[in-house]
Amino acid sequence: MARGWRRMEAGEFAIIQELAEAVGLAERHISRQLRLTYLSPEVLKRRTCERGASVVNLYDLCFLVEETWQELTERAFR
Repeated sequence: MARGWRRMEAGEFAIIQELAEAVGLAERHISRQLRLTYLSPEVLKRRTCERGASVVNLYDLCFLVEETWQELTERAFR
């Protein structure tokens, strides 16, 4: 979902507020979800395909995206 929104934001909408209005969700929710597009491929794979047991929930992952991919993976799957 977040990756689809990222494409929409890049091509069809100038600001996140327009995207939020178009899909009928709160701007804050969209902003948080868009952060998930910056998660490492390893974290995404383990969270979605392998159903790896993460010590952090998706909400918390939104706030860890500024860490390096290695740090993020280590924190998410200790």
